[in-house]
Amino acid sequence: MTDLFFSFLRTFVALGIVIVLILITLPYLLPLLQRLRWTREEKGSEIKLRRVIPLGRNMLLVELEIKGKLFVLAITEGAVEVVYKDEDNPA
Repeated sequence: MTDLFFSFLRTFVALGIVIVLILITLPYLLPLLQRLRWTREEKGSEIKLRRVIPLGRNMLLVELEIKGKLFVLAITEGAVEVVYKDEDNPA
């Protein structure tokens, strides 16, 4: 009975260490993964992803440049809304 208890205890301690390590490294890995994923733009593409900002659970702000105009989109689980549209941005 005590062996079973110590096995569970060791498992939970190891799981706790793994979770803490993931939480520590996650803020550094996410921007790196986003840069690697979005740098492969097609040459001559008129749509460029500038930045993705997580706001909370299932909520994002996305900055896009489409044909030289800046668009800021609010993306949630059920909707996409244009928050800002730059009419005079030449670059």
